[in-house]
Amino acid sequence: MPKPIVGIIPPGGHHYMEGDVKISGSSYKNLLENVTNYRAENYIPVGDVEGDVTNYICGNWPHFCHGVDMVVVTSVASPTARTELMNDISTWARNILYSTERNQLVSDEVAEERAKICRNCPNNVNWRGGCSSCIAATDRICASIRNARDTKSSAVLGGCKLLRHDNRTAIFFDKEKLAESNDLPNFCWLNNNK
Repeated sequence: MPKPIVGIIPPGGHHYMEGDVKISGSSYKNLLENVTNYRAENYIPVGDVEGDVTNYICGNWPHFCHGVDMVVVTSVASPTARTELMNDISTWARNILYSTERNQLVSDEVAEERAKICRNCPNNVNWRGGCSSCIAATDRICASIRNARDTKSSAVLGGCKLLRHDNRTAIFFDKEKLAESNDLPNFCWLNNNK
């Protein structure tokens, strides 16, 4: 017999239709109690409340239930390169945010010089794609660790395909705080004294 996945809330919240009356609950367990009480208060035989509610939920939203044979997963979206880069940038930013070390930021002039270099680099790619909430959360964390600073050229920056960080944010950090790589192009500001 199928069982609702208790942690998933069906569309419209936890609810059951008793005829044309919608009975709601704050949780699956609370919904079962409310259906039982409704039936008792309205002289309806209580019967198998859990079975009725389970059949209603699993019949309408089988993908919210365990043990439903008729649900077939036809495809699973594999993460794109852009999504993977966004996840890496989010992790990078959170690690900096929760670090106990104080972040020293460079001047706007130095950051602008770096931004001009990153802007023309082929490894500077757009990482904003897919889940809009994830993008907004990552943008917020990145803005927070750079103290919401930007330069004239930094707003057009994406992420570094090689170092897996947000270029718009990284240009403000001391080079010692950033990852190293032997694959960086010779013109990269991490290879010079800027």
